[in-house]
Amino acid sequence: MEKKKIIKIVLLVVFIVLVIFLGIIIKRMIIISDISNKVSKYKDNNNHYEKIVTDYNGESKTTSEYYCKGDNAVMIVETTTKQSNETKKLTQYLKGETSNSYFDVGTTKLAVLNSNGVPSKMEIMSIDYNNSFWNLFYLALITPIKTVEYNGKECYLLDSFELRHSYIEKDTGLTLKAIDGQNENESSCTSEYEYNFDGVDDGIFIEPDISQYEVKENN
Repeated sequence: MEKKKIIKIVLLVVFIVLVIFLGIIIKRMIIISDISNKVSKYKDNNNHYEKIVTDYNGESKTTSEYYCKGDNAVMIVETTTKQSNETKKLTQYLKGETSNSYFDVGTTKLAVLNSNGVPSKMEIMSIDYNNSFWNLFYLALITPIKTVEYNGKECYLLDSFELRHSYIEKDTGLTLKAIDGQNENESSCTSEYEYNFDGVDDGIFIEPDISQYEVKENN
């Protein structure tokens, strides 16, 4: 009888642990799905601004800015390296199916005009599990989630090799900060994000004075 009692207790403990474990996983699945649903409405917005500042362990820093309004878009990428203290800047203007690119490196100024194709677009970060239950379950299984405050905003902190060390705003699902590595001391790079929606001014699409650049025309 004593042996049966012990087995029953062990089975009960195992059952309780499994219930708690499944409860945690289901909660994570709900949170990840909610984040994905919330951010989806921003991904197709054609009037928005996004800024990403990425620091590579203090050795270099890249600031990327993307402005989009209707068929017009501007991408500005500026990189500064600590060793040379040199700043490289690329500005791309897109209208329709062509783009103009302006390169500023030290005293060198080069304009490449009338390039065909669309310049790289900065995608708003989101959690993509392809609407697959098993992909969602897998992400929930490997991703610890806790609530934290970042820059005065209530966020989820997701921490896994798939989703990095990411601070995601609860209200919007937008990523505010992402760290490669398990913490800031071990990270290879840290990226901070800013967004503005439905407020892009047309003045940003005015191109610089072409007379200041060496011009290369694409025919």
